[in-house]
Formats: sequence, C-alpha cells, structure tokens
Amino acid sequence: MKKNQSLLPLFIALTLVFGSIGLGHADIMPPHGEGQIGLQAVVLCESLTVRKEPSASSAAVKMLHSGDQIIVQQQKDGWASCFLSDDVDGSLAGWVNRDYLAVDPAWFITEENTPVYSWNDTAAPRVALLDKDTMLPVLKSDGNWLLVGLRGAAGWIYYANKTLRPNGERFETTLVLEGMEETVRYEHIVNFILGIEMDYDYELFLRRSETDRECFISLYDDPQNPLNYLEVAFRTQDADAAVSTVCETLSETYDLVQRPHTLQNAGDCTVIDASRAKGTMIMPDLLQTVYVIPAADGSIVATLHCTIESSEGFGTRIGHMLNTLVLTRGRAR
Repeated sequence: MKKNQSLLPLFIALTLVFGSIGLGHADIMPPHGEGQIGLQAVVLCESLTVRKEPSASSAAVKMLHSGDQIIVQQQKDGWASCFLSDDVDGSLAGWVNRDYLAVDPAWFITEENTPVYSWNDTAAPRVALLDKDTMLPVLKSDGNWLLVGLRGAAGWIYYANKTLRPNGERFETTLVLEGMEETVRYEHIVNFILGIEMDYDYELFLRRSETDRECFISLYDDPQNPLNYLEVAFRTQDADAAVSTVCETLSETYDLVQRPHTLQNAGDCTVIDASRAKGTMIMPDLLQTVYVIPAADGSIVATLHCTIESSEGFGTRIGHMLNTLVLTRGRAR
C-alpha cells in the first residue's frame, strides 16, 4: 500500500500537542451519523490503496487520494470496507487501512480567509491560508483550537468564537447540596464541534471527550463500566425525532414519564424519566433521565445515569452541571 510516509509522524506530533488553539470565523457541521449504507469518511494521506481483502498483501483494486470521500460500511482489525459513493445500489469497492481515514468527522467551513498553523500557537509557522467557504474535516478539538485535515497533512486553526469563560478555566461556586451549602470546584469546557460549553465538577467527575459527545464519570466508578455519569451528545435528528428514538429504546425496559422542562441556560427541553421497571411499580436499580434540547441543526441529548443510592448526591450535582450548559450553535428556530 502506497502511503505518504511523512504524514503519520506529522499527524501524531500534531495530535499530541495540547493547548489553547482555535479557528477564525466559521461554521462547524457536526458528524453526519450513519447513512443508508454506512459512515462518511475522508482520505487523509496523499494516496491510499483500496484492496480486495482486509490485508496489506491482498490485491489492489483502486487508488484513492487525499480529500477523497468514501462511505465506510464496516470496520475491523484496523481496516474499513468502503463504497466510493453513497449510492445504495453501488457495489462494495474493497478495504482500506483505517488509520488513514477520518471516519464520520465534523466539518469546518470558513467564513473568511483563515490561516492554518503547524501547531496550536498563532506564532507557529503557517502551513496554509484557506479561502472563504473552504470545507475541511475536523480531526480533534482542544478548547478554541481545531486540528483539521489538509491535503496529505494536518494543521491547527484558531476558532475565535466568543465563549462565556476560557476553556479549561477553573473556579469555585457555592451550591445547596442535600440541604447544606457546599463549595464546588468547576472546570469550564468548550466543545465547538458538539456545540456546547458547560461547567463540570472536576473533583468528583472524570471527563471523557469525543468528537460528538462529552461524558462525565464519577471518580468512584469503574471508568469502563460506570454507574453514575452524565453523557452529552449531539444528534442530527430534530428534538421531536430524538425524543421518539429515545423513548423507543428505553420503553423496552422501562415505563417512561415524559414532561417539559426548562434548563437555566439552555432553555426549554423535554425530559424523559425511566421511572419504573417495565410493567411494575418497582424503581429500577439504575435511574436514567434523558434531556432532549432543540439545537440549530439537530438536538443535544443529555443522559443522566445514577444508582438509587446516589440519586440525591450525584444526581443533584449532575442537575446543577446541566443548568450550566449553553448551546454555542444556537437553538432550533
């Protein structure tokens, strides 16, 4: 398989850089999600061989190039089976090395000429100057900076949208928890790809950030199998469709209660309580409450998981965290 040998070290070096980085004025389109035949993907290296089977020794059937878009149907053992278009009647092209794809990325679209830097510092060398209306896949976000895929390489863009607080700022506030005032230490997070900013209690929760979701897990839980956590995710569905999808999934196990609710900063939303084990009057061991918030181009779905024993403690703290959530992409009109 022919690859750009200089791409991987550069890409690894860039993805290991952390700090304050961002873009110019732009729109960010969240990941599209799975279509009829798979996930959209973009080729990141200068050339990438499509092979008949998922093996480097398998016969080559086609050559792809940097920026080519394909549809990934299946991923296994570092390989991805792909179609070369989203035509549901099209034939499977073959297999490509998964390491050289951005699968289901968010997209950055410039609104003006925008510089791209070697690393997340405006004093770093510029590797490109993007024209207005350029569209690039987003590989990683870190506060006000995004790592984007360029032709055969990658680079950082500064995203200058105004935020309530700087990403990563830590501060103290006083909350009433279980009837008593308590000092809580928050960290402010900004995720422009997801389209939110919010505060989380960093002394009690572990943050796990992904392209299309943020998860805050109790430090007392097993991170691989947590019981008490908050997940905030973006969905391309509008709020009504997202509510229907959530209810359809949860109703297999729970009797649900659905009600309107207003979050302090994110506004009106729909709350779905998994309040009883299905067909019984028994409270389930694990409580689930889902908040569906209308967003400008889809919806934000925030899911609170906690045990009955910790509902007053972790449940209340997560409720306070949800009230700090702000939609940076705006609400549905």
